[in-house]
Amino acid sequence: MPPDRQLLLLATAAFLAAVVPAARALLSGHWRTTRQWIPMLIGFALQTGAVYLRGEAVRQCPMKSLSDVLVFIAWSVVLLYFLVGPTYHVSLLGIFTAPVVTLLHGLAFVVPNAFPDYSLKAKIDPYVELHAALALIAYAAFALACITGVMYLLQERLLKRHRIHGLFYQLPPIQDLSKAIKKLVLLGLILLSASLAISFKLTTPISNPKLIFAWVVWGLYAVIGLIMWRHVLSPRQTAWLAAVGFVIPFISLWLVTSHG
Repeated sequence: MPPDRQLLLLATAAFLAAVVPAARALLSGHWRTTRQWIPMLIGFALQTGAVYLRGEAVRQCPMKSLSDVLVFIAWSVVLLYFLVGPTYHVSLLGIFTAPVVTLLHGLAFVVPNAFPDYSLKAKIDPYVELHAALALIAYAAFALACITGVMYLLQERLLKRHRIHGLFYQLPPIQDLSKAIKKLVLLGLILLSASLAISFKLTTPISNPKLIFAWVVWGLYAVIGLIMWRHVLSPRQTAWLAAVGFVIPFISLWLVTSHG
């Protein structure tokens, strides 16, 4: 097994290590958050090494195959986790993020033609690489908005059922989760807008299915963002939008890699 795959497996084990003990602690009611970031940080470092070695192997930014796209999004999700979690005091975000990252890693290994060799490029266009990277980081922001939406819905469910226990006390105020969802959707929209703006400098025709689907995703989250800004729906309904809305960009990954 190539070194980048080995590091990716170790990173997956680290993310699992962030979930299993914490889940047991939550069930027992004795939860401590002080050390949860350690396995997440180890996993992120191993992820970064895996992405770097994969890039060295294919001689370009590894964002062409479906496997590499899944890994890059997983890496971006963890990066945003470290940036967003402390900002909103979302101490349990790692427990919700780590399983998603583990799932993305697992899918990267089992999809058909996983981690294929790339055809060598005579010249790498930095605009193409930047366009793709910004789009995938935007998708990672939407993924975190989805995760945060699930946390919001879980807390609301606990409140309605008056189930106040260890898990409830570790969730941030529900208002903070609502704000975090809005900020993450806005961040994703800004990044995806920048990516699509760069696409006008590329030779790729606007009729390319990859770009069409990117514009569809942008339109979807622009509507979600407008709904959030205008307070058309309740916070619960917008949390559902953020959670369910990620289905579209997730499905689009197959289209992106099919027409890359």
